[in-house]
Amino acid sequence: MTKKSNVPAIRFKDFTDTWEQRKLGDIASDMVAGGDIDKDLILAEGQYPVIANALTGDGIVGYYDKEYRVNAPAVTVTGRGDVGHAKARLVNFTPVVRLLSVKSEHDVFFLENVINTLKIVIESTGVPQLTVPQLAKYEVAFPRQLDEEEHIGAFFKQLDHLITLHQRKLEKVIFAFISL
Repeated sequence: MTKKSNVPAIRFKDFTDTWEQRKLGDIASDMVAGGDIDKDLILAEGQYPVIANALTGDGIVGYYDKEYRVNAPAVTVTGRGDVGHAKARLVNFTPVVRLLSVKSEHDVFFLENVINTLKIVIESTGVPQLTVPQLAKYEVAFPRQLDEEEHIGAFFKQLDHLITLHQRKLEKVIFAFISL
């Protein structure tokens, strides 16, 4: 994106509008930090995932059968330790303690990728933390047309899927090599 024109250098065909800088807090219809959970209600399987501030296993620590806190679609963002990792969520869920959640009218796959490109500045000493008010202040560039966002989001979703498939292939090759 060139600063002077607010137009990305690479575009999908038929999109020519300028983009605009917006604060995440201004585009979000809801931004919350996860809360405490009732561990007695957590199940190994269920309808609504309970998601923690973790990068492994999609962050899922269990399931609730009858309740959830955030309506999908939404984006979760890690808020402690390895902060700033965004993930699009397409199923209603409950975030736990240090997991942040962003809901908006924007495409979740576009929003996931734009948040993942942010350079998060750690304001705390000790264990890195990101709070809702801090995340809300970050500015990102948005297309003026939702269609363009959806094209970009779909492109990144497909790219992420291909990367995951190739990582699995690589893991199988490494495992087969180690087993020799």
